Amino acid sequence: MGATETLATGPTPRLTLDSIEGNLVLNGWDRPEVQLRVRGDGDSLSVDSSGEGVAIHCEDDLWVQAPVQASITIHSVAGNASLSMILNSVTIGTIEGNTVVNSVNAVTAGRIEGNLAARLIAGDLTVDTVEGNAQVAKVAGDVQLGRVEGNVSLDEIGGSIHATAEGNVKAKAALAPGQECTIEAEGNIVCEIPREAGAAVTLKADGPIRVKEFGDERSTRSGNLAFEQGSAQARLNLTAEGSIVVRGIPPWGMDGSDFAAGFEEEMALRSVEITQQITEQIESQVNELSRQLDDKLSRLGNNEELAVNIQERVQSAMRRAEEKLAEAMRKVEQRVQEAERRSGEGDGRRRKSYGWASPPPAPPAPPKPKRAPATDEERMMILRMVEQGKISIEQAEKLLAALSGGKAER
Repeated sequence: MGATETLATGPTPRLTLDSIEGNLVLNGWDRPEVQLRVRGDGDSLSVDSSGEGVAIHCEDDLWVQAPVQASITIHSVAGNASLSMILNSVTIGTIEGNTVVNSVNAVTAGRIEGNLAARLIAGDLTVDTVEGNAQVAKVAGDVQLGRVEGNVSLDEIGGSIHATAEGNVKAKAALAPGQECTIEAEGNIVCEIPREAGAAVTLKADGPIRVKEFGDERSTRSGNLAFEQGSAQARLNLTAEGSIVVRGIPPWGMDGSDFAAGFEEEMALRSVEITQQITEQIESQVNELSRQLDDKLSRLGNNEELAVNIQERVQSAMRRAEEKLAEAMRKVEQRVQEAERRSGEGDGRRRKSYGWASPPPAPPAPPKPKRAPATDEERMMILRMVEQGKISIEQAEKLLAALSGGKAER
């Protein structure tokens, strides 16, 4: 297991990742602290903390847990990057690998040299260059993709769209009054819009153009096609070197409650994931402790009365930990069910507002990991440390409680 460092930051720190020379995984959590973990030793990690600001340089793969309200700036990542559960702004310079952005607020990026996948974006998404493919879904704000060298998929975009692609484009846009969808592609374009949308439409293609299920059906073998539909308060401008298909679809809703439900479900799933990660970390630490202490403590004696006393304390702490874990998991399940219910109620509603007035509530604290009772070998090692005078009885109780996922009685 790599080195781990934890910094107390408060709930809204400014986190700057200057240079990450490996892969990056950054997840938000509800704690007012930043936890950093590297694959190698601590020498590959450099941290400069001052006030609410934390600057990080890492020469290896890096895992980051940051407060959900943290402001994130990433200058460069040499590998792949995964970002999720950040309710403040995210600014990205260059990522040389693939990039996944899930459940965040506004995102601004310079260059993504691999593929881009972005989902559940509560604000705007702006990316200058994507050298691979771009897949974007459920964005409440505007989407601006300066240049995508591969294909583009845009699904349920609530705001305006401006995108340029060297490949094919498939887009699903709301076209609410005052919004604009402008797409240029060297390949083909397929664009789906609500049938009731009022828009001024301008289509230009070297190949065939077809408009269907959106007012009167229109088509041409090549060239230009322009018309107005309904109130024409939105604009749809498509230009392709291949073909263009515009298709009308039933209305779909994307109001704030839909996004809140999506975020809450994601938070619940993340809390389970974080629990599993912490459990794995604790088990790795226990195994490492066993390897280090086994040779030194194997020849020490035993004290049966003290062992029984410590074991009783451990069992009590374990029971409390299991009760807390069960309650936390019940809350997680309840939040997922509530999110699914609200999502179902929102189907078919017309969208009234594409903005998101306020962020969703902070996610619940990650449930404490459930771990098997401390083994006889672990209890024996700690008991020997007490007998040798290396630790006190109180320290032994705390260590055993930690190994079992609970807290020592006070």
